[in-house]
Amino acid sequence: MPTLRNATDRKGLVERLGRVTPESKAQWGKFDAPRMICHLGNALDSAVGELAVTPTGGPWMLRHFPMKHLALYVIPMPKGAKAAPELLARAPGDFEADRRRVVAGIERVAALPGGPRPTHFLFGPMTVDQWNALNWKHIDHHLRQFGG
Repeated sequence: MPTLRNATDRKGLVERLGRVTPESKAQWGKFDAPRMICHLGNALDSAVGELAVTPTGGPWMLRHFPMKHLALYVIPMPKGAKAAPELLARAPGDFEADRRRVVAGIERVAALPGGPRPTHFLFGPMTVDQWNALNWKHIDHHLRQFGG
């Protein structure tokens, strides 16, 4: 499974992010490219504890093995999944500045030390490795959404 911890995996995501333009069109969903970039920045902020996200009380089974493992590492991220409101709250600004924020967030998540991490709003307690895998998967999902 790719992860932000792997330099080659990170580099691939950053290169793909560089191909997204403000005019890029989504192949599914309601995001435009600037909104998607802000959403990714918010998700990365939540992984490092800089953005609190209220737990959704989603299916309890997603907080436990084996469903949590399957959702994080095996099953593709579903198209049309609902995001927590906090992950949608930031309005797009300067596209290049927002993209740089995502790239910086990728590096921050990749560099997280071990120890307690923020609780995920859907998956509950997460390890650093789980946060890195989930964020790679999430970013990849949205880059595929925009053809990247």
